[in-house]
Amino acid sequence: MERKISGARFIGETLKGYGVTHVFLVMAILRRTLVELEDLGIQRILTHSEKAAAYMADGYARVSGKPGICMAQSVGAANLAAGLQDPYLGHSPVIAITGRKRPIAQYRNAYQEILHGPMFDPVTKYNVNVDTVDQLPFMLCQAFREATTGAPRPVHLDLLGFAGEVVEAGEIDAQLIVEEQYASYPAIRPEPEMAQVKKAAEFLLNADRPVIVAGGGAIASSAGPQIVQLAEMLSMPVATSNDGKGIIIDTHPLSVGVVGSYGCQMANRVVSEADLVLFVGCSTGDQVTHNWTLPEPSTQIIQIDINPSELGRSYGNALGLLGDGKVTVQRLIGVLNSSDKDAEWARRTQQFTNEWRESIEPLRSSDAKPIRPER
Repeated sequence: MERKISGARFIGETLKGYGVTHVFLVMAILRRTLVELEDLGIQRILTHSEKAAAYMADGYARVSGKPGICMAQSVGAANLAAGLQDPYLGHSPVIAITGRKRPIAQYRNAYQEILHGPMFDPVTKYNVNVDTVDQLPFMLCQAFREATTGAPRPVHLDLLGFAGEVVEAGEIDAQLIVEEQYASYPAIRPEPEMAQVKKAAEFLLNADRPVIVAGGGAIASSAGPQIVQLAEMLSMPVATSNDGKGIIIDTHPLSVGVVGSYGCQMANRVVSEADLVLFVGCSTGDQVTHNWTLPEPSTQIIQIDINPSELGRSYGNALGLLGDGKVTVQRLIGVLNSSDKDAEWARRTQQFTNEWRESIEPLRSSDAKPIRPER
């Protein structure tokens, strides 16, 4: 039912409708909206700095599985943009809201005002100006859609008024629309092409030394149980990127740890000896591949990713499976059904793991000061 309400109330009710419980901010931004948020039971967390607001929204998003909200006035917008680098690289759905002084103040040396909009381009997937209250029904919903679909990443809404006051003070006759599907991520789970899934299954069955490398996309997709099930079916070791840590417990016999420049020796050794690497939601950047030396360029690659532009980005010979990580691994399991693959490769990798753990045990149990990082 349509009714005339303020922009501040509309913003508050929209956030409430999407299940937002906390917002993180540095004053002064959307003052009228903050009053509405209190009335609606949404906690307002005042942070020490704009970057802290972005980091806290990032943590909120990763823990809750819902978009995190951070806000700052125009004076602090550049600082807020700086804080979005981590959630951007970590694929975290953060919604950043800032104020922007009116056009009459632009290009005239207004107090602490710069054109901060372009600063958000490298650290968001959706960066737009909101100039009137009438744009709110479209822009707010789109912000949630963008943040939670595909590879989740931050978005930015730049509201007119140094504290967004022009937009929140306006009145609007509009029906409040909340698309609950986009209140958490992943909002949409694309299905892979079954012809490609069957081809990937054939490659996996024919490989002698296959390994899974799971990244942050596997975490975002909650694909852990499926990855472990696939690994156990094929006696296939599992390595992770730094972002993929936790996809498999460290004590699992098929877990070989983090691979790459910041990885461990056993994981790098396993990936270097593999004849097939299955990347699941992994960016294949310089860290996880140790400057693109792991795996070897000639190694057969299968790459699962929800973002089509990532398929084959670093490995041109990759067989790409476009789809949600969890769903795509499930489809692979369904095609494989069962397997009697020789477990010799798994036994070798477990030997690597045991040798490595024995080699660092004195360091892990050391009482040396300063404390050893292995502890």
